[in-house]
Amino acid sequence: MELRNKKIRAPLHIFITITLFLLQLWAVTAQNNSNDESSIQPSVNSPLVKTSTRLLSSTPSFNRLTFGFRWRRRRRRNKVNRESRQFLFAHNLVRARVGEPPLEWDGRLAAYARGWANQRVGDCRLLHSNGAFGENIFWAGSNKWRPSDLVKVWADENRFYDVKSNTCQPQEMCGHYTQMVWRDSTKVGCARVDCSNGGMYAICVYNPPGNYEGENPFGSYTDNVGLHRDDAPPVIV
Repeated sequence: MELRNKKIRAPLHIFITITLFLLQLWAVTAQNNSNDESSIQPSVNSPLVKTSTRLLSSTPSFNRLTFGFRWRRRRRRNKVNRESRQFLFAHNLVRARVGEPPLEWDGRLAAYARGWANQRVGDCRLLHSNGAFGENIFWAGSNKWRPSDLVKVWADENRFYDVKSNTCQPQEMCGHYTQMVWRDSTKVGCARVDCSNGGMYAICVYNPPGNYEGENPFGSYTDNVGLHRDDAPPVIV
């Protein structure tokens, strides 16, 4: 009986030891697996999340393609061709003579000008779009006028502008000139079209608009009389 008891106790002791060892090994393994999973699980607070998922890993490439497409579209919109450069250079030459900073060509303003000019192809009437921008318009019976030529017509109005009184001479026009040199105007876009009657219609659009009544184009104001900046600028033909 005693030998039998010893034989029974010995295997039971070993079994208990092995069981405890396996339980401990299982606990350690489970803890390691948990740590590994948490290390690869995305963190909401982490600004940089690494993932092996193909769909998510392709997102940066998609964003780059989207950005590139938008950049190319914006570049095409703001592209300055030969005619645009002539318009812009002629304006900035006039502004430089009076010490005003140069204008910047704006593709959206040019598109706006193009849209309105296309509406005037059939009649070539000297009509303003009455939009939110400053405008200079031009018509001639011949389509041989270059951008620099028609800008010069506007600029030559400076001889009718009295700087001291900030007014045009009686029965004369000088508003095209004052819009061109208006200090607060920083962007311009122009377009011209050949009319059905053989003439030419041209328009230049300025933003922010100028020619506010009671204000000096060069920014030297003697009083506060005039329109508020949120009012529409006066129509100049």
